[in-house]
Amino acid sequence: MISNWIKNKSERKLIYIALVIAVIIFFLATSKTIHRTDLSMNIGQHIQHGLHEKDPLKFYAKDKGSLGRLGVFAAFILFPLYFLIRLKKLKDYKELKRFLSKLLKWCKLVHVPIALITFALVTVHSVIMTFFEWKTDAVYVSGVITYLLLLPLGIFGFLRYKRKDKNWHYYLSFAVVISMLIHTFI
Repeated sequence: MISNWIKNKSERKLIYIALVIAVIIFFLATSKTIHRTDLSMNIGQHIQHGLHEKDPLKFYAKDKGSLGRLGVFAAFILFPLYFLIRLKKLKDYKELKRFLSKLLKWCKLVHVPIALITFALVTVHSVIMTFFEWKTDAVYVSGVITYLLLLPLGIFGFLRYKRKDKNWHYYLSFAVVISMLIHTFI
């Protein structure tokens, strides 16, 4: 089925590997949330008293959110490269354009696998923070908005293979990056 959509064999192989990694991330996150009471019981004695008591599930979710944020920016790197290649001022710098085009080709190859792993990390972060750590404030609401923008971004990214997205993937990617920055720096 996926071979009808993705013609490049090496890209398909990387996508399968990314899907396996995403399933492992989901499995580990499910295990962490199921055993969240055990996580707080195994905190060392020096941390358990009053002021230093920490929620390990929240820190686990924040770690996944930080990794997801890095993945979003790694997947977004395509757009500045496209912009640089099409820049008229670089017309005379053929060596630089050749290097940028090779870099862009590699980035296009790993874009979807990075996006799949990022989606798994952000989903884990969103589920834990929404269902187990919810507070009604600007950070949480902006995170929900970012995740709601990320869902159609993935769908339109998949439709991008057949050129059926009408550039929605392009526009939504900017919206996701901007909302991710707002969510991060509030």
